[in-house]
Amino acid sequence: MTRLLLRKYIRESALLFLACQFLLLIFCWARIWIVCQFDLQKFAPLLEQFKAFERFSPVPLEQFLTYTGSIAMSFQEPVLIMCILIWAIARGSDVVSGELGRGTLEMLLAQPISRGRLLFAHGLVGICGLALLCFTAWLGIFLGIQTNQVEQSVTPTIELQLPVVPLRIPITVGEPSVVQVPLSEQVAAELYLMPTLNLFAFGFFVFALSVLCSCFDRYRWRTIGLVIGIYIIQLLLFILSKATDWTRFCENLSFFSLYQPEGMVQLAQREPQALTELLSTVQIPGWDYFIGPLGMVLLLIGMGLTMYSIGWQGFLRRDLPAPL
Repeated sequence: MTRLLLRKYIRESALLFLACQFLLLIFCWARIWIVCQFDLQKFAPLLEQFKAFERFSPVPLEQFLTYTGSIAMSFQEPVLIMCILIWAIARGSDVVSGELGRGTLEMLLAQPISRGRLLFAHGLVGICGLALLCFTAWLGIFLGIQTNQVEQSVTPTIELQLPVVPLRIPITVGEPSVVQVPLSEQVAAELYLMPTLNLFAFGFFVFALSVLCSCFDRYRWRTIGLVIGIYIIQLLLFILSKATDWTRFCENLSFFSLYQPEGMVQLAQREPQALTELLSTVQIPGWDYFIGPLGMVLLLIGMGLTMYSIGWQGFLRRDLPAPL
């Protein structure tokens, strides 16, 4: 019976999943292609005008002048976040309130299947789909890095060997020339593995929140509205925490403080061993958190599992209303 439920939910969500997967793959590749069309160093004077707003940036603005930093911003793009949110909220809200709204929950539970198996089937489809979507986002970044090229200025030089001192002095012998260099020589795709895991943990938290609200509600539209409302409030708290020093405490009240993909990329460049830390032992510009990257991922997953467990217990004990 569990297999039948899995097939049912996979069929129902296949179109949404394929649409999100295709959009993520194309968007991540296209964004890297667009980044490669510009000489990022020419934007340095422009970024200087936004120094006052650097407090709202997760990393120093100078990071955006590098291809590694610019690609890392893909994880904050509205299109990528929206695809993850649409899948997480759509699947999570359908667990109980969606079935109740369609009048199919009573028919399903009339079959030889427990409520726990019903939640398990929904959760398995939602989590596996979320993992595949996050992998698709990383795959789009990987393909973008492997298939694109950037322009690089090369100055012809020769090394002059001094007769007495064992020292070589480089001497310019011609005009600089512009050559096409593979982006893979400038950026390593492995830098974005931990941010991808952070993206999965972020999506899992939203999915679990949707499941929690769905388990205690009857109407799917109200479940979706409640989750979106909580999401917006959390986002506003995070923005408020960046505005002034005396509102910085709001950062501890928002789960957005645990989603730091750009900072993780910068940390992977400077201190790769710090990526697996639960508590951060390094202090670099843009990473002043006491929790390490792995700690952020596990904390988001842990909070998500807690909410899922609460929703599970609530669904097992609640009285289900008769279908209208």
